[in-house]
Formats: sequence, structure tokens, C-alpha cells
Amino acid sequence: MLIDTIKPVALLAALGVLAGCTSDMFPSLTRAQQTPTQTAPAAQTPPASNLAPADRLLASIESEGCILQQGNVASVLLRANLTQQQLMELAPQLASSGRAEVTPSGTIRVITPRCA
Repeated sequence: MLIDTIKPVALLAALGVLAGCTSDMFPSLTRAQQTPTQTAPAAQTPPASNLAPADRLLASIESEGCILQQGNVASVLLRANLTQQQLMELAPQLASSGRAEVTPSGTIRVITPRCA
């Protein structure tokens, strides 16, 4: 009885070993299955923005509902391709030029025609 259950298990193990070796044994078969259309397409990078960092920040905040707050700062910075340090430098510049308003709590509201 034990022999009858060992035979199918041994057969499955042997088939598994053989399946792993077929690519070495029959290289023409595995090469025939690989076609140029199966290769992954090259990742396309978006074109670099010609906008200045302040303009990228404004556009990114506009796309988030015209307000930059703690909940959306990561997505705004990612979209604008800016760091937190750059944000800390740009926020006062935008406020002094009248393009944004910074509240005492740190929320930034942009003042643009789109966000009026």
C-alpha cells in the first residue's frame, strides 16, 4: 500500500525536475517562444517642464483644489517635482508677490484667476 502512494509522488517529483531542465535541453524551443513583441516596452518619461519652480508649485496646488495643507502636501510636491525645502523657500516668495496666502496654521491658498 505504501508503495502505491509513493509511486505517484515520485513520478510528480521526477516530472518537476524534468520540466525545469527542458530549457537547457531544448534551447531552440525556448528561443522560438520568445518574440520581439514579448519584450516590455521602454518606460516613457514625461517631458521636462519648462515652468519655473514657483509656477510648477502654483499649478500643482491649483490641481489640488487651490489649497495646500498637510493632507495633500506630498502629492503637490510630487506633481510639482519639488522638495520640502524648496516649498519652504517658495511659499514666502509667493506670499510676498501676492500669488499666495499663507495662514498661521501653515495652509497655503493660491491666488490665481483659476482659484479666485
